[in-house]
Amino acid sequence: MWWPVGMGAGIATYFTLPFEPHLISVLFIFLCISVSLIWNLYYFRHASFQNETSIRFFLYGFLSIIIGFTVAKIRTDTLSTPMLGHQLNDVFITGTIKDIEHPPYKKGNKRRILLGDVSYEEKQKGLPHTVRLNIADHLIEGKPGDLVRCKADLLPISFPLSLFGYDFQQQAYFAGIGAVGRGKKACELVEIAQSTPLSRLRYQLTQTLRKEIPGVNGQIAAALVTGDRSGIPKEVRQNFIDAGIAHILAISGLHISLVAGLIFLIVRRGFALIPFFVERFFVKKWAAIVSIFATSGYLAISGFGFPAQRAFFMTALVMVGICLDRNPISMRSLSIAATFILLLFPESILSISFQLSFAAVIALIATYEGGWTFLKNWIAGGHWYRKYLGHSIGIVLTTVVATLATTPLVIYTFNRFTLQAIAGNLLAIPLMSLLIMPTVLLAVLSLVFGKFIWIFKILDLWLSLLVFAAEKIAHWPGAAILVATPHYLFIVLTTFGGLWLCLWKEKWRWLGLVPICFSGFFIFYDHHPHIYITDEVIAYRSGKTLNLSSVKRGTFASDIWAKELGLTEIKLWNSQVIYYPSDVSKITLISNPYLDEKGQKRSYEETDAYVSQYCSHNPRLISNGYVWRVCRDKIAPSSIIDRFQLSRRGGHYLWVYPNAIKVVNAAEYFGKRPWRVRVKKIKKPKL
Repeated sequence: MWWPVGMGAGIATYFTLPFEPHLISVLFIFLCISVSLIWNLYYFRHASFQNETSIRFFLYGFLSIIIGFTVAKIRTDTLSTPMLGHQLNDVFITGTIKDIEHPPYKKGNKRRILLGDVSYEEKQKGLPHTVRLNIADHLIEGKPGDLVRCKADLLPISFPLSLFGYDFQQQAYFAGIGAVGRGKKACELVEIAQSTPLSRLRYQLTQTLRKEIPGVNGQIAAALVTGDRSGIPKEVRQNFIDAGIAHILAISGLHISLVAGLIFLIVRRGFALIPFFVERFFVKKWAAIVSIFATSGYLAISGFGFPAQRAFFMTALVMVGICLDRNPISMRSLSIAATFILLLFPESILSISFQLSFAAVIALIATYEGGWTFLKNWIAGGHWYRKYLGHSIGIVLTTVVATLATTPLVIYTFNRFTLQAIAGNLLAIPLMSLLIMPTVLLAVLSLVFGKFIWIFKILDLWLSLLVFAAEKIAHWPGAAILVATPHYLFIVLTTFGGLWLCLWKEKWRWLGLVPICFSGFFIFYDHHPHIYITDEVIAYRSGKTLNLSSVKRGTFASDIWAKELGLTEIKLWNSQVIYYPSDVSKITLISNPYLDEKGQKRSYEETDAYVSQYCSHNPRLISNGYVWRVCRDKIAPSSIIDRFQLSRRGGHYLWVYPNAIKVVNAAEYFGKRPWRVRVKKIKKPKL
């Protein structure tokens, strides 16, 4: 059961490296270590040796780590996604529509399309094969599977704006996306798809649900069926997050298991009505086989998300266990599912949906392996009221355990902690299980028989109750407590302690509480930068306020920084120049020296004169404009951070301590990896 844990550790080690190891070196080391470990395992198995079990455990663990590292490297080199390294303007591209999303823009009606198998009129090496475009609704014709030609501006995938946040480039690389852009001209329909690909079927089903159920409820219905959450408004998503029920909007174990359970119940009860089948065949096993095929279809329609894959593998193992008369739900089946996913998609270890899904299921299985027998016997050995009371206790216990297991991941990733997650799940889970998902299944099946309008109206009513509950709970006291991103040791210790607590069955399992308790220290450990700078905006924090140099540009970056710091108050600088307080040296922050206080452009000479007055008496100068040319003779070059360094190395982050100043740039921090965009070299400004 510890095998996927070792694989996950090896995969995580690979992704945290600041450099890219060579494939031949990795394979050579893997071969040598594997042969050595296998020989030692064989030796310990056939020789009497003290503590043989413990030694074999550590040897297997080390072998799983090496396998995980190697699998991640092979997966990276196999993909080899071309990443755009410079901007392309007014380029004509031809590609096949893979997916179409309808994000809820405030102004205008726009679509986000994913083009695959992209070809370019101007032949260049290293251009991406898959791009994502934002384009006005009236400029696009066609559906998934069609071949279109568009005029667009293409941009490289942006560098991470935070040292501890979401990595856009890494996620895009493993999704096969090499560039983003904006469609500038109507896309011409070159060729209509000759067949109906799965993506086209998903799109048509999504549009049907949105048409039959207008408004927010239709967007949520599409998210529950096809996994397309792009149309859900931001405020509605935030309500679900604050209420602790955001997992309902992502197709995961809850949805897959409910569909499998409903199909299993319908097929088994249906066969039970025919005595001929009941007397001659194992209808329970027939129902299990039908459920596997039904959930595989649901998995395909939902878009093969990582939580859905995990849930499908688990559900399939449960149904296979039923067919073989074995215990269908166990930690071993979860271990098999995790190993299978990590072998095929090692990058899934970085997905928060993968982490939340497995954390909840591991905790639930560990809890019910020890307490389910007692609860089951208590229900079976009493009056009728024990049945309903026992199921109610089961729902409460499941909600509490899943919430506790996922809370550290939620805090670390979303910077939010909600005290109302238990109440939210106690209302939402029964509503999903008993009303919404059965009605969703009936609504989708009704489309085959000509669409029954009354089913969609009932589904609209149930979804309205869900949205109403999320909105009300999200505004309860303690529903959204902002937390700064903890130190990475917080998540390492809680993960290790939780796995130790859940995977072992002996008494020493309770030692897992030690690292979990110790991890609380790192929640309040301040490890965040004091000054942030990109080519668009400069920010510094003072107390519980994030101070910005501009609110017109860099809004996206400032929102990410404020979220990372757990701050809600954002203020604008009072002047164009700020002297940051420091005991080491005076730090001068100059925002956009090319504009004066009224926003008017300065001339070339005026800009030089304006910058020069801050050079002589300031040992450290920071600006998102070009100031090195003016101040190079008055300040040490290493003490200047300007647009030239920002263009080459990405954003810069400064820690100001009483006796030192630490400067980290994004390029050095993240290292040279295949998914890092190699930006075209920029020449130094002329002297």
